[in-house]
Amino acid sequence: MSPRLLTEEVRMGRAKQLMLEMEEAQWEEADVSFCCPNCEYDVDGTTSLPVVYEHGGEEHLPISIRCFSCNSSFDGWVKTDWFTCEIELDEHPDVVVKANSARGSTSDYEEYDHDYFEWLEQQELSSRPILKAFLRTIDDVAALASEISLEPKPQMLARMLLAQSVTALEVFLSDTLILAVLSHKAVQEKLLRSKSLEIGTKQFKLTDAFGVEDFAKEKLLEHLRSISFHNITKVSNLYQIGMGVTILPEGDAADIIQEAIKIRHDCVHRNGKNQETGELNVVTQESLHDLTDTLSRMVRFVDDQVRAFDTRS
Repeated sequence: MSPRLLTEEVRMGRAKQLMLEMEEAQWEEADVSFCCPNCEYDVDGTTSLPVVYEHGGEEHLPISIRCFSCNSSFDGWVKTDWFTCEIELDEHPDVVVKANSARGSTSDYEEYDHDYFEWLEQQELSSRPILKAFLRTIDDVAALASEISLEPKPQMLARMLLAQSVTALEVFLSDTLILAVLSHKAVQEKLLRSKSLEIGTKQFKLTDAFGVEDFAKEKLLEHLRSISFHNITKVSNLYQIGMGVTILPEGDAADIIQEAIKIRHDCVHRNGKNQETGELNVVTQESLHDLTDTLSRMVRFVDDQVRAFDTRS
């Protein structure tokens, strides 16, 4: 691999890591004071700072500051921990920006009663975090797809984005089914009793079950975690038997997904080369957008059915 290509991969890896760090961080609106480089007034401004905790680590992330006087915005970086908050503007590194750390507390909700925590838990469940995680990934893929061309470097990015899209689908299908098994005994029973799946016919010694609470459920979860969730036919049977949910789209959508799964296999196991021709798979901007649109429709379709099942059960 050439040094330039390796450098490009490193840059893309760092950009992706930074994007993940920004998504995972908690942010809080904060006031700052500085001499605005545009209007040259000593003014107050506002920005969003990553929340830091007393025994947590340091955050070093990009931010944007807005001046209340002239409404100008300035990009920069913040380096902050529990004790310090240092901000440097990209185009004006000499400007001193004063700000306090956005301190968080692990006991912010101690004053609330048990009923509040039960309500909060229900809000978390109803927010469909598994769906949101999938959509966030697919939105990022769609945004990065605008950089795709038929040149070698963009094609490497295209194959990485396609593989990430299929992986996001796998994680959604896996996490959603496992959550259903954990939440509904009826789903456990249907999957274990299904003759076609043969999950419940495996034999174990009595010593295997000794000391294991809810042994059958644990073995079912162990089986589900071992499945390759890009095997759409097998996963479709699990969803249909366990919840009566249909996951396979009809027509062109199914063909688009199956082709993407095939290319993803080539990317993971054959360095992107087509198994039949030996040539690198070509992923166009149009095909990547078609894939992200198709996966989004499929996942929303599945999530709607699972939500209806949760309501009935």
